[in-house]
Amino acid sequence: MRTTTLLAAAACLTSSLLAQGALSAPCFVTNLGAPLGLGDDQVAANNALGFTFPGPGGTSVTSIDISSNGFVWLGSNASADCCNGDVTTFLTDTPRIAAMWTDLYPPGNGDVYFNTFPASGTQPASAVITWNDCPEIGTTDLQSIQLQLFADGSFVIAYDLRCGNLNHDALVGVTEGVAAVANPIDFAAITGGAPHLSGTNPTIHELLPFSWDLAGKSFAFVPNGSGGYIVLDRPSCAYADVRTLGAGCPQPLVAYELFQTPATIDLANTALEFIPTGGGYVTLPSTGFFTGYAGAQTFFDDEVKGPFALPFQFPFGGGLVNSIDISSNGFVWLSAGNADARCCNGDPATFLADPASIAPLWQDLNPFAGGTIYFDLDPNGVEAHVTWLNVPEYLTNNLNTAQLTLRSNGSFRFSYGNVVNQNHDLLVGVCQGAAQIDPGSSDFSAGPVVVNSGGIPLRLQAQANVRPVLGTTFAMDVDQITAGSLIGIMAFGATTFTPGLDISSIGMPGCQLYASLDALLSFPLTGSPTTYSFPVPSSPTLTGLVFYAQAATLTPGVNQLGLTASNGLELTLGL
Repeated sequence: MRTTTLLAAAACLTSSLLAQGALSAPCFVTNLGAPLGLGDDQVAANNALGFTFPGPGGTSVTSIDISSNGFVWLGSNASADCCNGDVTTFLTDTPRIAAMWTDLYPPGNGDVYFNTFPASGTQPASAVITWNDCPEIGTTDLQSIQLQLFADGSFVIAYDLRCGNLNHDALVGVTEGVAAVANPIDFAAITGGAPHLSGTNPTIHELLPFSWDLAGKSFAFVPNGSGGYIVLDRPSCAYADVRTLGAGCPQPLVAYELFQTPATIDLANTALEFIPTGGGYVTLPSTGFFTGYAGAQTFFDDEVKGPFALPFQFPFGGGLVNSIDISSNGFVWLSAGNADARCCNGDPATFLADPASIAPLWQDLNPFAGGTIYFDLDPNGVEAHVTWLNVPEYLTNNLNTAQLTLRSNGSFRFSYGNVVNQNHDLLVGVCQGAAQIDPGSSDFSAGPVVVNSGGIPLRLQAQANVRPVLGTTFAMDVDQITAGSLIGIMAFGATTFTPGLDISSIGMPGCQLYASLDALLSFPLTGSPTTYSFPVPSSPTLTGLVFYAQAATLTPGVNQLGLTASNGLELTLGL
């Protein structure tokens, strides 16, 4: 089937040898020309091409109208067509080419540019329209889109790597309009082995609602001699790119149990002891409850109060906690100043990403409807207690009693009376914060549960505004290096593991391998961050080459193997 498609495309190209401008066009014209000064939802009228452009469906125009919203009218039309790409309007209005019809906002940073070029050698005359650094309205995400029109009727659309579409319907394509026949396609599926052949239909379009999968892509539209187009991708115009894979290790300490409705919490009238193990914890089912609560606090629904000073420095995650903030919803922040009460369900993703917290009973509790929240200190100054006593689950009569006891030796305890989660997901656990790998839900009541020692994960990232562009030096920073690390190791591989390959079994708990170990290179650590750079050859044959990188450090004592590992990077060589 692929061979047939390629032969058909070749036959069409041969039959339209004069329509080759797009096939030899530059990837991105840097001489943008004059800015049009377009505001929001405006059209720049009567831009002379300097040649006759044979457009779709027999359209022939010598000038175009340019909309700030990412398209051009092939002829005269004053509509800027705010604020979403729309298939029905696209098919029924006048002829146009939509490079990226969405609600762009040139005043947000950039401008729209227009330039023309005379014929040169075998290259026909052309006109270039560029929406340069134009954000989608309501965002600060800059992006550039370029449309090149050629006197032979071919044209090119190119997108930089920043292109995105968060809040609107975006439309890409070409149409003769008026009473055009729909021809929806998937532009992302167009590859060298599968060009799109539109036959006799000159209309081609794709609608991308609140999404965008064409960043860094470029497409050539070549008349096929039968009234339609051949659409080809241009892999030689691939942009250099860097993409982050997964997360490094050691991972911040985290363990939790999630009770999703209608699952019933099984911790009523029990306790859980978190016993320090030199950085981590072992969690065991236990008993015990502090009953001398007297420090009643007044809470409204979904409220955080604090800071509440501890009479000791609570060791946690390699640091010391001096005060806590208490949420009405059954958890505490291990630092002052966080006002997020985290309504209304216990959620693992939020729990992992947020700053450090301990959650004896995170769900939607409402102390304003009943019950009391207490903060009490042990007279000997070695314990602090937070108690949610008979606090109802929101919009129910289900009363919940839970208690957190923090101790000066770094241990802590969850204690429970009656606990119910009728209408909400409930989460119980501890997290150092900013954890990027989800360990999954544990079963605390079955015990023991081992919580691995936490830490700051090793991080590998490209330096700001640096990409692996052909003929340049590419620089990466190895950051968040654990103190005591001796040497760095950089791994390069031709393949990747997605998701990362768990290497806990070799003595690196919580670590993942993202790059095949085809080449291993050591480098000195000069601090945190340490820069690692390499020259990128200037050979055009390397355009689009993808390979993978991952850093490691030799760090005695960090785990059984004495190695940390970073996240991975996917590196694409290009322009």
